Amino acid sequence: MQKYPPLYILRHGQTEWNVERRCQGNLNSALTDLGRAQAADQREILKTVFAKHPTARVVCSPQGRARDTAKIALAGRDVVVDFDPRLAELTSGVWTGMKHDVIAAEWPDLFNPEITIFEASLNAVGGEGYDGLKARCQSFLESITEPTVAISHGITSMVIRGLASGLDYNAMKMLPYTQGCVFALIEGKEQIMIR
Repeated sequence: MQKYPPLYILRHGQTEWNVERRCQGNLNSALTDLGRAQAADQREILKTVFAKHPTARVVCSPQGRARDTAKIALAGRDVVVDFDPRLAELTSGVWTGMKHDVIAAEWPDLFNPEITIFEASLNAVGGEGYDGLKARCQSFLESITEPTVAISHGITSMVIRGLASGLDYNAMKMLPYTQGCVFALIEGKEQIMIR
């Protein structure tokens, strides 16, 4: 398994579409009050990260919900944020903007209670799929040369974390994708940092 420099991943805070159980993909919705509070919790957690790695590189998905999370989580910190499209959420094809129950009614074989949200998202009709997402996540990992803080999304961060930990697809799909925490990946092992 390849070893990477220390990587700290934040999933964006809760959004209005998360609450509505609506597929976001490459579209965006605003952070909720809880989402903003989760980003503030991440700011507190990052104090420990930056104390250990004061010159850590910061990279963020260009999508609005990740940018808004970064703005709160990095408030008061003099850092340059690089925006990297490889950290964007996977595209969801025709499912983009649709509520989960509508998707499940129309594509019950692809979206049902027996399938994790990870698997369902990667099976989105006309979407990016696992191979496409895996390729850009691997490309991102291979570009890391120093301790890095990355602000990303649920499914994308699961693939990055899985690849960095040497997990296969079946183990990757079981990873938590919690909001309001920081996933620390150090020498192939993941630790969930909470406030």
